[in-house]
Amino acid sequence: MSLHLPLLSPQTAELLLNGSVMAERRNWSVLKASGPTVRDYLQGQITQDMNRLSADCAIHTALLTPQGKAVTELYIIEGNNDELILLTPASYATATVARLRQFALGQELRIGVVEALAICSLQGTHAHSQLERFALPEPDEMWLATSRNPETDCFAIVMPHHPRGYWVVTAATSIRAVVSRQPEIEQNAFEAMRIIRGFPDFGIEWDAAIHPLNANLVEFDGVSFEKGCYVGQEVTSRMHWRGGIKKKLYRVSVDGRPDTLPCPIRTSVNIGELKSAAIDQENRCIGIALLPIETAESATALSLKNGATLHVLEACHA
Repeated sequence: MSLHLPLLSPQTAELLLNGSVMAERRNWSVLKASGPTVRDYLQGQITQDMNRLSADCAIHTALLTPQGKAVTELYIIEGNNDELILLTPASYATATVARLRQFALGQELRIGVVEALAICSLQGTHAHSQLERFALPEPDEMWLATSRNPETDCFAIVMPHHPRGYWVVTAATSIRAVVSRQPEIEQNAFEAMRIIRGFPDFGIEWDAAIHPLNANLVEFDGVSFEKGCYVGQEVTSRMHWRGGIKKKLYRVSVDGRPDTLPCPIRTSVNIGELKSAAIDQENRCIGIALLPIETAESATALSLKNGATLHVLEACHA
């Protein structure tokens, strides 16, 4: 049986070029955190500097174990009424809440999954015009710029920066009502967009077995090397300052199709791994691969086990 890959159809590509598409992103969960010391507490827990978080701009970050292994990745939005909105892959939401509670002794911290809130992805040339359906102004131009409705839990965040798109965080019922009135777009089309763009997700292209710096956390502006101590900082700083980042995630094209995913990438020996792949509107296979930096930035010939050749396009980045 051939491997089923996410597909960006010509019809969906046409909508992206001349209009917009939207869908609820059910593989992500929304958490809320609050309490008088929640910002100070998170400053000692996450890789990014909480001082960069503002009403106009969210932050991207990772949550680590003391050994420097990733628990999850997070996008944090400044909410209303001194609350924080945390977005994390749905399959890691429970573990994220447990990990944040683990070191919260003596903290007045409230955190949990909010089932009533969900995420809607708006993508395409005219995606900005769909924001008014949620009574949201258009955010600024920069990566993770945020706009909000000050009276409700309704936020827009620039995601990705180029090509410009948005995530809307609001009531799940509101999202489903709006989406139901739009042309139906399959979930795997949004997965195809993500992979073709070179936008890795925790739990798919990387996990606890890969250090976040090897998963391009720097390129996605998810780590600060100037902030104070945080859990897992020692390993992260040592990798950064001592040149320990030997591999990264790259956008690649494949002249053919992988038989399985993930699958080894070879020179004369296995040197990397194709983590995910999708088919674009012109029937090209585009993927995300973990490769040695030295190999990826050279002219070394790369292939899959089945003989399909592979070409490095660029390092994955925001």
